[in-house]
Order: sequence, then C-alpha cells, then structure tokens
Amino acid sequence: MTFPKDFLWGGAVTAHQSEGAYNAGGKSPAVCDLFPKPEHSDFKDGIDSYHRYDDDFSLFEEMGFTSYRFSIDWSRVCPDGINFSEESMQFYDDFIDSMIRHGMEPMCSLYHFEMPQLLMNKYNGFYSREVVDMFVTYANKMIDRYGDRVKKWISFNEQNAIALPGSSKVAYGAVCPKDIDEQTFINQLVHNTFVAHAKVVEKVHTIADAKVLGMVIYIPAYAATCNPLDELESRNQMALTDMYFDMFTYGEYSSYMMAKMKNENNLPKMLDGDLELLKKNKVDWLSLSYYFSTVASHGKLSIEMNGNAKAATNPYLKASEWGWQIDPLGLRIGLRDIYAKYRLPIMVVENGFGMRDILENETVIDDTRIDYMKDHLEQIALAINEGVDCRGYLMWGPIDILSSQGEMSKRYGTIYVNRDDKDLKDMKRYKKKSFYWYKKVISTNGDDIKND
Repeated sequence: MTFPKDFLWGGAVTAHQSEGAYNAGGKSPAVCDLFPKPEHSDFKDGIDSYHRYDDDFSLFEEMGFTSYRFSIDWSRVCPDGINFSEESMQFYDDFIDSMIRHGMEPMCSLYHFEMPQLLMNKYNGFYSREVVDMFVTYANKMIDRYGDRVKKWISFNEQNAIALPGSSKVAYGAVCPKDIDEQTFINQLVHNTFVAHAKVVEKVHTIADAKVLGMVIYIPAYAATCNPLDELESRNQMALTDMYFDMFTYGEYSSYMMAKMKNENNLPKMLDGDLELLKKNKVDWLSLSYYFSTVASHGKLSIEMNGNAKAATNPYLKASEWGWQIDPLGLRIGLRDIYAKYRLPIMVVENGFGMRDILENETVIDDTRIDYMKDHLEQIALAINEGVDCRGYLMWGPIDILSSQGEMSKRYGTIYVNRDDKDLKDMKRYKKKSFYWYKKVISTNGDDIKND
C-alpha cells in the first residue's frame, strides 16, 4: 500500500454522541435530542467524554492519531442562540489544547445537528434566514476563538443529506409549513445552508493557513441494469450530491439542478447578493463520509435517509446487521469520479463498521471491523495510485459512542466503552483487537494493513 508521507490518520465523533454533561455550562436541549428511539438511550450521558477526554486522547495518541474531527455543540456554547457561555467555550479551549498536546491536529465541524431547540420552535430552524444569521454569529465567534489552533473547518456535516429522500429536516431544526410545497421547502433549506456555509468560508479565509472542507455523505447509486432508464435514474440521483460538489468547488448551482428547480417551479427565495456571495467563497478541500452504496432503478426509491438509512439491495454485496451494504470498491470509484470532476484534495472524514461487540477477558475480537476498514483502506490506496489526491482517513467513532439513534449496541470503535443503552455501568475503556491493528496501520503509514 502507498499513502503520502503526510497522510492524516485519525478518527471522528460528534459532541452530542460522546460528551454527555447534558446540563453543564447552561447547555440547552438540541434538535438532535429528538432523534433517539424510546428503546435506546438519550444523549444526556454519552460516554462522558466531557470529563474523560484527556484520557481518551492519550489512547488515541497511543494509536498514533495525527488528526481528530469533532463538533462544537451549538446548544452548549450558545444555549439560547444569542448569549454565549464562557464556561462552555473554555471547555472547548481545554479540549482543543489537550488534543494538540496529544499530537492531533483538530478538525472542527461547526454544525452536526446540535442547534438549540429554541431556534426550531421559534424560527423553524434553517428555513429561516434569521437562524442563518444566528448560525453565522455563532460560527464567527468559534472561528475567532479557536482559529489560532484549529486550521481545518467543516461548516455542515454531510451537507447534502438535506436534499436526499427521506432525510430528517428536524436535523436542521425545520418542519415544512403547511402552505409550502415539500420540494420548495427542501430547496429553501438547501439554499439557506449554502449561504450559511459561504459565510463560514468567508470567515475562515481571513485566518492564515486555515482551510474549509466541503462535506457530503457519499452514496454511489449504481444503475440496476443496462436499461438506459436505470442509468438516467442513477445520474439523476448522483446529481443531488454533485450539486454540493459544484457549489463547494465553483461557487454556483449545477446547471442541471438550477434548470430542474426552474422547470418544477420550486426555486428557493434568494436575497440580493446571495449568488455573488456563493461565487466568491469556495472551499479548499472536499471531504466525505462513506459507508455503503445503493442501486438505482427507474421509478423506484433507491435510498431513504430517515433514521437508519435504507438502500436498495445489491445482490453482489454483503450487508451489516443494520442493512448497510459493504462496498469498498464503491469508495475507490467515488474518489476517482470526484477527483476527475473537481481536482481538489479529498479527505475521507468518516468511514467505519457498526456491529455488536462482546467484551471477553477485557478485550473484543473484532475481526469483521478490521476487515471492513482494511478493505476500504486498500481501495483508497489504489485510488491514490490512480492519481487521486486523497489527504487522509478518519474512522468514525474510534471509541464507542452512541449511534445517531441512541444505540450503544451499534459500536464502531477500536476502544470499547462499558455501558449499554439503559445501564451506564462504569464506562471503563478497553482496547479491542482493532486498536492494535489500527496502531500498526498508522505506524507503518498504511504499508502494513494485514489482519494478523
């Protein structure tokens, strides 16, 4: 395997799935608190990283992490959307400083579904330009405060999820008004978050050496057959993601999506200066999360993002217990396609395998997880060898965290956390077999990825 000598290795988490400390510093409920199902856990306690992050960072340092992606919880640092909590901002000062001491370059996501619920209830979230302005005020405050240490920023986690079928708009604090067409509502959310993103880019670019990574969730949609109608369906579905890459790279809507909105009479409201703002503020790198692929058939829904994402079945692929189809080659295909179109550096900032783990003799033998990661890293290396400028790989949840639906049973980590959905237990950390495997991978810069 051949990876660049400065290739970034590490992991990624969110604040709400890991921190706990639900009322520290005046934190208010966030829109993500509406996600968990009753049979699972809420996010109130997480894995207590609010109090244990320094010890956790020591474990990441032992693995050799050089990069760590985290989110700032908007509802913690600005509980009412207006007034900032100095106690909470100091927490992130200490958090970032510890990360750097342990050898990791911080990468900050400014929005990962942690909007104060107050802004949903009062303004309907990002459907409102008032909330766009509030988000920009919050983002600017964070960039000013931490920009001397944080040089890589993501405005919105998986920003294209807004446009994907069935995705929860509650994640953006919004519900479709009764007098608005559903697609017009979605297009307005898309546009408003594009504007918010552009203003983040504008701010970050005032800081020396700072970069913005435009991020999508990348889900290849293969044509189910060689029927041209299936191929057209595949291209139409991928156009929803390409719209974001076009905006990130060129600062404008793709010609196809602009024509589609005009033809369907569901253009969003745009304020004077919006298009000029978008055009001026382009990203430095592209980034993506990647977990599975899907199949496109004419007239059929191939992906639904509501809750646990569901994809159309591909008979050539195996799937996880949660139905996510395992497709390492799809990542390589995607990286090649993205780089051929946009020619910007790319970073994989989320990838991993959720599975049930059994703790025995103070460890977990998780060969299935190792094989999943190994197979994806092999395909990244091949893509690099084929000319793709890929700068790094961050595994999702390097330490077990709650899933987006509040499941502790769906674990991604190389470090086991001793709690389950309803019983917090002692939250003690245990190294899994994958801990030592990933440590070896990083120490050899990917030259040795065998599962010994």
